[in-house]
Amino acid sequence: MYNTTISIIGATFFIALTHAIMPNHWMPFALIGKGQKWGLTKTVFIAAIAGLGHSITTTLLGFLIAIMGFHITKYTETFAEPLAGSILIVLGITFVIVGRLRHGTHNHNHAKFSDKTIAISLFIMLSTSPCVAALPIFLAANTFSWTKLLMLSIILSVTTISAMLVLTILAYKGVKKINLCSVEEYEKEIIGGILIIIGIISFVAH
Repeated sequence: MYNTTISIIGATFFIALTHAIMPNHWMPFALIGKGQKWGLTKTVFIAAIAGLGHSITTTLLGFLIAIMGFHITKYTETFAEPLAGSILIVLGITFVIVGRLRHGTHNHNHAKFSDKTIAISLFIMLSTSPCVAALPIFLAANTFSWTKLLMLSIILSVTTISAMLVLTILAYKGVKKINLCSVEEYEKEIIGGILIIIGIISFVAH
């Protein structure tokens, strides 16, 4: 039983870490933080809240799977993950459209979205895309006590959010160091295009 517990804990850690390094878990925050002129603290805070929503959704589904069986996983694979990709694509298209409208009015000061709207969209994007790869772990651990299941959830959440924040910070600083003066006029279109690509990759990966 002890070896089984250690194995499941190890599997939970590595699955969460591998899942968190997927670009749609950190790149949108760095890109949108740059596009919205957010500081690093605000960008990381919004990423942390979205990561928390993502972890809570995964944990709730994990507990349900531990109780009811593996069938719920089929729902998350066929609906939740494509929905997250769709949200990224919609965000990307919106950035492109606003960037185009900005050029139409020749005014470079009107193309800033509501921070609240963007933050909510990012939160929904991650919260509706649970870590499907981790859900079978809860099924394997369905004979565990509630305390051990809670421990798995904490490991999953801490690992996922920590990795997300580290990668968001690195990406944010990388984007900030890039000299975008020559392409600043098309900044929002570029950001939108990258978000669209990440959303499409989410569908392909799914």
